[in-house]
Formats: sequence, C-alpha cells, structure tokens
Amino acid sequence: PNGLIVTGDNVNMYGLAVEHTTEDLVQWSGNNGATYFFQSELPYDGTQANFGTPGYCGYRVMDNVTAHQGYGVGVYTNFQAGAVTVDSGIVVPPSLVPSFTAPLGVFLNGKGTMNHIIDSFGNKTWYGDPKNNVAYVC
Repeated sequence: PNGLIVTGDNVNMYGLAVEHTTEDLVQWSGNNGATYFFQSELPYDGTQANFGTPGYCGYRVMDNVTAHQGYGVGVYTNFQAGAVTVDSGIVVPPSLVPSFTAPLGVFLNGKGTMNHIIDSFGNKTWYGDPKNNVAYVC
C-alpha cells in the first residue's frame, strides 16, 4: 500500500517522512499543496517485479494537479532483496517540475538504481559508482 494519500486541496506538510511502503510512498492529488522537507526510503524488500517495473516512486503528484510546491523533497534507495531500477524518485506533471526546489536522490545501500531525481531530470544514483550516491536538481 501507499504511505500517504493526499486528496484535499490547500494541504501543507512540514517535515514529512514516509518509509518502506510497497507502492508509491506518497500520492498527492489535491491542488495548491506544498511539502517543506520530505524524507523517504524506498522499500528494503522491493524487487524489480513488484516495485521497479510497475513504476512506483517515493513522491508522486497526480496528473490532475495544476499547482503544487516541493522544497527539499528527498528519496533514498536501500534495496536489499536484489537489483531494482526506479525510473524516477519523484514523479510530477511536467508543468510542475519548476515548482520543486532542491529535490534530491540518495543511494544508501543495497543494489538500487534511481535513473532520475524528478521526472527525467537529475543524475542517476546507484550502487555501481560511489561518485553517484547523491544527486540534486537545483
């Protein structure tokens, strides 16, 4: 299941943390929301089949949302069950990418790869290169 589903408009979150759920950690479908600091760890026991291939992520703003802001939204990988590739840690409608300030992705441990931080932006974080453990989009 998801860790948090936000359906209301004008919701603000401060210091939000969600960890180790087996689908999108956060799904946000309300308009005019904002998150000020978000920390998440994708599931330890996720596999490519049950997490990577379905396209789950740490923070998802649904396609119906027209206004949303994120400040310091971070998604961390620590897949222990095997190699898992996640396309993006944060998934938002393309028009909302500029409304995120300093999104980041971190490889902590295990065998995870996050190809992008937010949608198709940001460098890959992965287990194969210690120089690519942390990536930011500023």
